Amino acid sequence: MSTGSKISIAMAVYNGERFIGEQLESFVRQTRLPDELVVSDNASTDRTVEIVRDFAARAPFPVRLFINDSNLGFMKNFERAITECTGGVIFLSDCDDVWYPSKVSLMEQALAESPRAALAICDADLVDEHLESLNRRLWQVHKFRYRSRDHERLSAGNTFNRRIPPTGCCMAFRARFKPLVLPLPDGSSHDIFIAWTIIYSGVGGVALVPQPLVAYRQHPKQTSRTARGAKPNGPERGRFAQDFAGRKERPVRDLGPVIRRLESAYEWEESNKKLLSAVLRHWRARCELPASRLARAPLVIRELATLRYWRFSGGIPTAVKDLIFVQ
Repeated sequence: MSTGSKISIAMAVYNGERFIGEQLESFVRQTRLPDELVVSDNASTDRTVEIVRDFAARAPFPVRLFINDSNLGFMKNFERAITECTGGVIFLSDCDDVWYPSKVSLMEQALAESPRAALAICDADLVDEHLESLNRRLWQVHKFRYRSRDHERLSAGNTFNRRIPPTGCCMAFRARFKPLVLPLPDGSSHDIFIAWTIIYSGVGGVALVPQPLVAYRQHPKQTSRTARGAKPNGPERGRFAQDFAGRKERPVRDLGPVIRRLESAYEWEESNKKLLSAVLRHWRARCELPASRLARAPLVIRELATLRYWRFSGGIPTAVKDLIFVQ
């Protein structure tokens, strides 16, 4: 099943000569070819541009290359790639992964079957720099369990699940939401900002594709953050070790820009206003926890009493973390 929309791939690159060839070739192997590839190069100093130009000369679809005069930074480089896309559905791509042949077709199908879904997110296999399996999947590392009974509510935007990993290489979104997510703010992650701005605004939900459709490469020089707990050169850390190591981190630091965007610049849909108001109130409380544990206690107790820790976070363990460990 097709959305009937043109498919664009927005790829942001910088000094990617080591891996980009494998990623580009995986686009050609798609059972549903993209309608265009838009590459924004962040003033690379290696052979990245040469490799893209060589690929463009033989690709079975248009390739549009934009070269920045100077390095704009990771977020603005992705912003330019997204801005230049002309398709109705935009896939995000780094330059160091490998897509499985059915990725575009299955994610397009997921959006077609869920008209209220604004974006689709798939699972991924974690691999090392040589594409050798790390024997873990992305959703598994993030402790996200797919439940088919939740899919209808998630795709309609009637519920939220913060454990869904909105990793860019696993995501596609409908291009009509570009005015909502652009410009991309500095100090955040492009994929988290796009996914949660769309979902929290109430304009649509998320269609989940539980199959791994990407070989998500883990290596020391990758620009985007490594999947939590999956070391590029070693086995996954235990779950307790993962959570304990991050116990002091200020919660949801990437959601600050999302909250500000939604509170100041977007009209929510009336049908979801009550739910969205509760979501944003909870995340603002968690983002702005006072430094004093005594002062934050009433806020944590309030969020527990309203059940928002269970609805939008991890329940009691998250509340304890916010109350005691977060700095």
